[in-house]
Amino acid sequence: MSVALTGRRQYKVSRYNLEGEQFEGFLGPLGAEVLETIWGSGEGPVTVRQVYEELRKRTKIAYTTVMSTMDRLYDKGVLDRKVERGKGGVFFVYWPKLGKKRFEESAVKTVVSSLFKNFGSTVTNALVEEVASNKEDLEALQKQIDKLTSEKK
Repeated sequence: MSVALTGRRQYKVSRYNLEGEQFEGFLGPLGAEVLETIWGSGEGPVTVRQVYEELRKRTKIAYTTVMSTMDRLYDKGVLDRKVERGKGGVFFVYWPKLGKKRFEESAVKTVVSSLFKNFGSTVTNALVEEVASNKEDLEALQKQIDKLTSEKK
């Protein structure tokens, strides 16, 4: 399944791991850590070297592993890149296609859409039951339903 993130490329969710936390469920542990590092850099486009140096502070990792992971995130449509020239030669700079919040919303909508397509009203019932166990979540759901209902009129 895939969901359009930009007009040019789509983010491809080929699997969702129920055991993964947050973005790990969509991208795997290393892909999620790389993306979080890029979002956290706040510098705009980053090089593989910059991401590698940041990750290396927290864990033992090879430069080529970071490079391969960033290339896979590009192939999945999560990152964009362009070629730059510098004193070290030619290299790619990468940036995320979406900010963290928009990526989260897009990825969750993709999974929920797939669940609805495959399981219909069972998904609705399960979501309502899950939300009903928490008063604040239930109130937030009711507000969202009311808002969408009034917008459709």
